[in-house]
Amino acid sequence: MINKTIQEVAAYLNAPCIQDENDFRIHGVCIDSREVRPENLYIPILGQRVDGHSFVDSVRKAGCKASLWQKDHKPYPEDMALVLVEDTTQALQQLAKAYLQSLSCKVIAVTGSNGKTSCKDMLYSIFSQEKKTQKTQGNRNNEIGLPLTVLDFDADIEVAILEMGMENKGEIEFLCSIAPPDISVITTIGSAHMENLGGKKQIAQAKLEILENLKPNGLFLYDKTSPEIDECLQDMQIDSSKKIVSFGCGGDVILTSDIETKEDHIEFTCSCLDKRVILHSLGAIQASNALPCIYIGLYCGLKQGAILYGLQHLTMTKMRMQLVKANGYMILDDSYKSNPESAKAAIDALESLPVSFRIACLADMLDLGPTENELHLQIGEYASTKNVDVLYGYGPLTKFTVQGFKGKEKAWFETKEEMIEALQKYKDQDCAILIKGSRAMAMDEVVSALKGE
Repeated sequence: MINKTIQEVAAYLNAPCIQDENDFRIHGVCIDSREVRPENLYIPILGQRVDGHSFVDSVRKAGCKASLWQKDHKPYPEDMALVLVEDTTQALQQLAKAYLQSLSCKVIAVTGSNGKTSCKDMLYSIFSQEKKTQKTQGNRNNEIGLPLTVLDFDADIEVAILEMGMENKGEIEFLCSIAPPDISVITTIGSAHMENLGGKKQIAQAKLEILENLKPNGLFLYDKTSPEIDECLQDMQIDSSKKIVSFGCGGDVILTSDIETKEDHIEFTCSCLDKRVILHSLGAIQASNALPCIYIGLYCGLKQGAILYGLQHLTMTKMRMQLVKANGYMILDDSYKSNPESAKAAIDALESLPVSFRIACLADMLDLGPTENELHLQIGEYASTKNVDVLYGYGPLTKFTVQGFKGKEKAWFETKEEMIEALQKYKDQDCAILIKGSRAMAMDEVVSALKGE
């Protein structure tokens, strides 16, 4: 993580530093007064509900000796070195940009409606076999999280893997202004954020800011099965020095075999590797996510063995297509988020599991716009075609999902507690239970309950 004197921080920001008697050296930054450590630079953020400046007393009690400080917040606290800035959020972003420029690392940026976290995890597992690699932790992929991620990077980092999220046009461009990528990936274009952007083509245009802001001579990879990207590419003026590669069905990098599902992994072959890939994850969507990662590894000169080992020993971020066996249940935990495309991919993964009985527990998919009812109905209809035996729904919109399901058993629950109770009869059975819903539906609480936590 960043390890600089407070005067060096001030120089990065072209800002005055006051009350610094010993040129204090900061090690890491923190925006949460409850987590700050003595060696950190505290950065008080003005949020919609709270102002980080108001917690300075607890920060000082924790032993922290240095802070960014917004000039208009007077009186200034004593006994702390202060770098005075106009806006602390902008200063955080400017500091991250300057710090990244001081590092000698390749920046790989990943975005997409689905699969960006999985792709990030795969890239990290591959590159860390041969190079000092760091990645976005959790979902720190926005205008606050990405700068914090960058400032966590060590001085000797060789490969930085950054997840970039968005809800509106211009947000990817802004993130790229902080961390211009050498390599960028769009995993998929889906229905998420249609309420904000209007349609899939508009989502593709917003995602393609990651190509527009790619460094000269950079590499860009995209999902060929998202036709909106191809449509938008035809309208763009693209720097000829940038290399564009597609992956997936009909693309430059493709699967060359069927996907074979084992108990906790999948196996397949692809067009750019000689050997069979063993991927420690589940679902056809994950094989697709692996394709750009394999290509990027080879493009950057990694050995084939390192790529294969990284994929076989992959550790995925929790709540993303994670198979959990606990307390008599086999749970396919994909509870972090949901939209129509990822819900169908999760149902496909559930169908592929070698069990006698399959149960889909689905909650609402949010932010889908005016067609949300029809989209939820379609998920129920889709599950009917995919060897799903039972479908349980939670949330007002999943009433339509349950309505569309034609399997052996279905039920809609007003509370998660009722759903959990209904699942008790499947304990110690040869079955798998998919848990999925938008983040706001907190379906991880169902997973925790089934695990007995």
